[in-house]
Amino acid sequence: MNKRYEDLEELMSTGEAREVKRAMAVRMSLLGFVRAEAALACCVSVQFVDKWKAIYLASGVEGLKLAYKGSPGYLKPREREDVINWIQEKKTITIEELKRYLKEEYDVFYSSNTSYTKLLEEANLSYKKTHKENSAKDEVKVEAKKKEIKDLIDKEREQIESGEVMYWMQDESHQLWGDICGYVWSKKGERTSIKMSNYRTSQTWYGAVNIYTGEFILDRAKKADTKYTIDFINWLIYRYKEARHVIIWDGASYHRSEGLRTYLEKLNGGLPESEWKVRLLRFAPNAPEQNPVEDIWLQGKNWVRKNFHRLSSFKEVTSMFETFLSGKVFKFNKIKQYLIPNIYLDIRT
Repeated sequence: MNKRYEDLEELMSTGEAREVKRAMAVRMSLLGFVRAEAALACCVSVQFVDKWKAIYLASGVEGLKLAYKGSPGYLKPREREDVINWIQEKKTITIEELKRYLKEEYDVFYSSNTSYTKLLEEANLSYKKTHKENSAKDEVKVEAKKKEIKDLIDKEREQIESGEVMYWMQDESHQLWGDICGYVWSKKGERTSIKMSNYRTSQTWYGAVNIYTGEFILDRAKKADTKYTIDFINWLIYRYKEARHVIIWDGASYHRSEGLRTYLEKLNGGLPESEWKVRLLRFAPNAPEQNPVEDIWLQGKNWVRKNFHRLSSFKEVTSMFETFLSGKVFKFNKIKQYLIPNIYLDIRT
């Protein structure tokens, strides 16, 4: 056997894992395997095979060893381009994963994480918080429900424009005193505290946004249940006596209780569905992000957090929350997606 191949065989049997991978890739390439075949067999890239083959031909088997000092400690322009392309193929990546890849594929290790973050930024990645998503969510049902709502809106667009029918997206929120705690710039080494007698003190809110006008209304409640749900609907009817209402909400138990069904039967008085005073629709299950009111609650809570220094009691917390949201108009994409293009011209970004 060729002496060079014997050197590679020896390194493959005695070397460390990374040395073995390098030797194996070079040996397969020298035996006549196509670069892609060698890369696939060794679970490396084609660039990896080319690099270590070149080093081996220039420096022998010593060049494949981890202690070898002849290889550069930085990425060449073409290598940097290949690394960025590799990063872009991934949906998510950690700095540790990038470190391992650069070390194994290019024998490059940076002393500062800044060099790694620059590569990630060049690949158009950003550092962000992960978000939870219900594994039971069914995208097919979500899209089907969106279409159902859009079709209903299109069918009644003249009544909606005239104010005869109002479409509302509704939700409840439970505001805790402790929710005002957030991030703030303060002196290093000093703890920033907010005085409160009971951080679990809470206020329940019922809110709804008119998907045509963007108007948001809200009301206080002691808790979220059938009784207070009916109270909110009655309050909505009282505010807009002349209109018929369509309320779109989630599948909470008190949104489908026997008491609520009895109330609606009495309210609608045996009329045909097209003349009901109140109609109820549900979003697709396990996908709360469908409801724009979720985002409205977040805006209100973030506003309170930003102004925590002005608040000394929970009464002031709820008052600020209510003042910020009451009567405000919200016209963002989660609402506009249900509207038919070129018909609702008053809906703007």
